[in-house]
Amino acid sequence: MSASPARRPASAASAGFTLIEVLVVLVLIGVIAGLATLSLGNGAERELRKESDRLAAVLRLARDELLISGGNERALGLRRDSYSVLDLVLLDDASREWRPVQDPQLGPHWLTEGLIELDFEADEQAGRLSGSTTWTPQIRLGNTGEMTPGLIVLTETKGDLKRYIRTDLNGQIEVFSERP
Repeated sequence: MSASPARRPASAASAGFTLIEVLVVLVLIGVIAGLATLSLGNGAERELRKESDRLAAVLRLARDELLISGGNERALGLRRDSYSVLDLVLLDDASREWRPVQDPQLGPHWLTEGLIELDFEADEQAGRLSGSTTWTPQIRLGNTGEMTPGLIVLTETKGDLKRYIRTDLNGQIEVFSERP
């Protein structure tokens, strides 16, 4: 009889994980956790950035539409909790009124309640927007591209985060994280 070497079952040799495999899994978990943390971020900061970008885009769209159409005078009406592009409507020979445009992009848009407030500064004079329910124009848009110069301030109500949108007479619209 010949002596046969003792054989170990194949499953016993691969019963555990190598150190390299464990380290690779830990690195992958760390990368995924880091990406998840970055994507969540501060909800108020993300909402403030989204609203300021949206408001600047609405202003640009209203300006561009007015340039192309050569239509009536328009304006941006601001309240503490909302904004809308306004059309100047003739009621009769003696009276005119600013009315919000009924459009999904340009029409009235309400900010997230209790999270963001608007303010407007014209000629370096800060002024609190009223809580009124009527629309009054703060930034007028002309059909040749001119615009009322001013600074729209979006503020997080429960913190100190702010975003700024500056408009100038030539129709330039810029968004800033710091006061310009």
